[in-house]
Amino acid sequence: MKRALLTLLLTMLAAGPVCADNAADTSTEGDAGVRTLKVIGSWSMLSQYKNYELPFWSQTVPKLSEGTLKAEITPFNDLGLKGGEVLRMMKLGLTDFGTTILSYVSEQDPRAEGVDLAGLTTDLASSHKVADAYLPVLDGYFRKKHGVRVLALWPYSAQELMCTSPIKSLSELKGKKVRVSLRTTSDLIEAYGATTLNIPFDQVYDKMKAGEIDCLITGTLSANTAKLYEVTSHLYNLPLGWSVLMLAVNNNSWEQLTPKEKAALNKGIAQLSSELWQAANAQTELGLACNSGSDACNLPTKGQMTIVAPAAADKARLKQLVKQVVVKRWLERCGNECRDEWNKTAGQAAGVAIP
Repeated sequence: MKRALLTLLLTMLAAGPVCADNAADTSTEGDAGVRTLKVIGSWSMLSQYKNYELPFWSQTVPKLSEGTLKAEITPFNDLGLKGGEVLRMMKLGLTDFGTTILSYVSEQDPRAEGVDLAGLTTDLASSHKVADAYLPVLDGYFRKKHGVRVLALWPYSAQELMCTSPIKSLSELKGKKVRVSLRTTSDLIEAYGATTLNIPFDQVYDKMKAGEIDCLITGTLSANTAKLYEVTSHLYNLPLGWSVLMLAVNNNSWEQLTPKEKAALNKGIAQLSSELWQAANAQTELGLACNSGSDACNLPTKGQMTIVAPAAADKARLKQLVKQVVVKRWLERCGNECRDEWNKTAGQAAGVAIP
């Protein structure tokens, strides 16, 4: 069933672009006048989907809309997708709403990287400020190019470095093979002399176990959920990114909603976003506790990893490389037109300017 659905979706995606104004209406109204919204969610195995996205769409949305809306949500990986297709599916009208990690669409849209450049923000509060500042840029861009409006941004737990052998500083990455999921992270890690590999999250455990990867960068809690503590030994406790996600909607689908329904969804999504920003900090700490086997862990999945505190010199070197390498390479991909809009929004929030 999943293979047949995937084949159908990929056939439609390969058919070429469709104007958002002519996109198919995937929402339906039943006999009682209840509109059903089609939603694609994030990774099904992670707490963000199970504890937040799923109950929001299946329980909160019907209540907020006073029964005029209901939603059918399916995680993208349960559809056999890799993640990057979600934006295209919204554009084509194959789904109304979709959540995707922005790095998944950065290959076609480098602007998507600007909210979460590797090493730019090493604490959650700073990341939140950058996301709030940059959201209007993404919204304007995606509306114009894809007919999709951005409703919210939020992060996973802190993206941190985990290795199969002891590591005391980022400079020790030289010569190692490191799994990354963001191109901007690849820019940063390669600046330390490492070789980067882009491997799907659900393949990382086996690759690590087989010795094909020395280190990886992923969320602390995501790593625990995937039991990566079984194949790694050391966790370098310095956030290098936040793997920011975007919740968006096909503009045609949005305009079919009543003003009251739009207001209800905006209110609910704002609350969902707020909860997920708060949860990211708690999940980061829980991931650290459970990967190391601390008593603070309340999950059954406990590891015995060594948590390594970063040195001040390492933090200083990171800031230097962000300015000299990470931001520079992103601008080369995004183009000079991205400079001013980023400087006035994300850059200003982060205290970094592109000359």
